[in-house]
Amino acid sequence: MRNFGAIGDVMRDNTDKASLYGVLLILAAVAFLSVMDAAMKVLIDGGLAVLQILALRSWLVVPLMTIWALKAGGVAALKSDRVKLHLVRVMLGTGAPVFFFTSLKTLPLADATTIFFGSTFIMTALSVVVLKEHVGPHRWTAVLLGFVGVLVAMQPSGEALDVGVLYALGSSVSYALFALTTRKLGTSEGALKQVLYFHVWLGVLGAASLPFTYRPFTGEEVGIVAGVGALVVVGHLCMTRAFTIAPVGLVAPFEYSALIWAGGLGFLVWGDVPGSALILGAAIIVASGLYLMYRERQAAGRARPAALAAAAAAPVALITPRAAQDASTDDTAQDAITNEAD
Repeated sequence: MRNFGAIGDVMRDNTDKASLYGVLLILAAVAFLSVMDAAMKVLIDGGLAVLQILALRSWLVVPLMTIWALKAGGVAALKSDRVKLHLVRVMLGTGAPVFFFTSLKTLPLADATTIFFGSTFIMTALSVVVLKEHVGPHRWTAVLLGFVGVLVAMQPSGEALDVGVLYALGSSVSYALFALTTRKLGTSEGALKQVLYFHVWLGVLGAASLPFTYRPFTGEEVGIVAGVGALVVVGHLCMTRAFTIAPVGLVAPFEYSALIWAGGLGFLVWGDVPGSALILGAAIIVASGLYLMYRERQAAGRARPAALAAAAAAPVALITPRAAQDASTDDTAQDAITNEAD
């Protein structure tokens, strides 16, 4: 019995360490990506077009990621039997970076980031239509409150809305569609391939825009864009690894630390001070998002016994972890979880 107890202690220690590393990785990922957003705003404030910046960023990132993919799995690592769905995914997701960075022309970083987090609630609402998932009354309540938070953060009044607010909102809708299509692709495609395809698409789109948007880069701007590319790759790697080694329910809430980074960087670089409406809206969004995660975690817990029974009866398959799914479940289990009544 002592041996079994010792084994159990070791397993618990390993789980605790993995959870700690997962939290540290997601915090690092959010920090890297937040600094990247701030660097992008610096470039945009300097007069560079968003698509021109994204084009150069992709030209720097794609060769490195291609070499990495080839070393990891050869030419097969770059092939896909679901090219059409990949194309739909990247086209739907184009607005996420393009609209978000365009919003930074007129919006403070904290405002744009807060409104962007509305994608959490848009994603849940659209999952009913796109993925035929069931969303119970508790989660619908969280979604509605989340939208209230977004409206408060947008600060609507009798005056015309800042066009940047509309761009930030469009970015959150695009990201929600992008994420749902990613889930539709499933686990077989791999995170590296999906990130690579998206950057290839942005590079092509950005290159096509150059006759209309190009102006020469300064040496300093090229250096900043190179830094942006590095931050994107490292940030996404940290985020993917975090969701791979630790439970989604534990890791995901720490993504809200982006709001703190956005507020801090906005103040340090541009002297922006978040207003009371933005702070209140952000608080509502965070509270609603955390409650939404809590309810989804409960639904997953209730569905797990049936899901595991279904998985036990199915053929054994190699499971590829992904950020949107707990690594302890396969596609069969996930179907049971997402269809569980709340």
